[in-house]
Amino acid sequence: MRRLLVPLLIVLAVTAACAEPNAQPGHPDATVAAPVPTELLADGSVPWADLTITGEDLNGRPAEPRRPAVGSKPCRAEQLSGQLTSWTRPGTAGEKPRGWDAALGKLIGEVDVRNSSTVECTLQGEVPTTMLAGGREIPMLYTHGINEEGRARVVAVPAGGHASLRLDWSGPFCQPVIPPLELAIEIPHGGGTLRAPVTADDLPVCPRGEGVNPRARASLSASGFTEPPVVSVPPSSPLDQLTVAVQGPATAVAGSRLTFRVTLGNPTDRPLALDPCPGYLMERFSLGDATNDAVNSAQLYRLNCRALTQIPADGRAVFEMVAEVPASMRAGRELTVTWKLYLPHYVQRSNQFGVLTVTVA
Repeated sequence: MRRLLVPLLIVLAVTAACAEPNAQPGHPDATVAAPVPTELLADGSVPWADLTITGEDLNGRPAEPRRPAVGSKPCRAEQLSGQLTSWTRPGTAGEKPRGWDAALGKLIGEVDVRNSSTVECTLQGEVPTTMLAGGREIPMLYTHGINEEGRARVVAVPAGGHASLRLDWSGPFCQPVIPPLELAIEIPHGGGTLRAPVTADDLPVCPRGEGVNPRARASLSASGFTEPPVVSVPPSSPLDQLTVAVQGPATAVAGSRLTFRVTLGNPTDRPLALDPCPGYLMERFSLGDATNDAVNSAQLYRLNCRALTQIPADGRAVFEMVAEVPASMRAGRELTVTWKLYLPHYVQRSNQFGVLTVTVA
């Protein structure tokens, strides 16, 4: 009997060693994702699932930068041609003007540089750039500093291909200039000087009056070369017709899970398939002060489309949602939860969102 006991103890020891150190009977492993519910709740709503995603998960991985071919050499000015055809002002190109940028009429331009030779070449490093008027350099401050990422970036420009160079031109610009304007771009690695005409007519403003430093000078700042921006208009989606309504309780307990409902309405005369399955952004916000930390978080999720694959014509679908109320919030504070629909790969209306405000009890 004693001989049988020893192997049994060895088996028990091996079993214990292979078990999860934190595993508890009746408790699922915290590292294993919970299964996505596929059945509707008793009230007909779609159960919530913790399907956290990233923007890449929703829209796919962005295109990889071009890789230089084996043997590609740094570009030389005689291989290239360039031009700047337009300026944009902050606020019209997705950037909001700040401080002096707003007061002095900052301009943003992209120089289109083309490889007019028959072989690929590469562009890397800082790009000193000056502006000429009538063949003479315009007196102003010129800068071209870039960060380590910009200095390490290698842009491959195939034969007939393009690269882009961003310029930021800020005022005050009060001196008269005689066209034509031209850029003198120093190509990195001793590649010589590329002359690129400026065909745009805009100039930074010339502010006058009290508060304007009479010694202030205009400045032209050059970045590093990048691949040309891809301009594409996303197609429209049938799901941009969906309406969004958010409903939930008026109060919530700090440290609890707030459950609320989002209703997606289909006002059309045909069913709308949730394919591809949309995402949504859940934002939590509460203004902080001297004694309370602010709450400001955002997380992207995917809808639970396994339980519901389409919304019927002239119908609606209700989705259960869950948000965590921070345990640090004191009673009486307000927490705002904003829910925004995100349609992958598609353009959508700006009003597909809803807001729920709760008071912490």
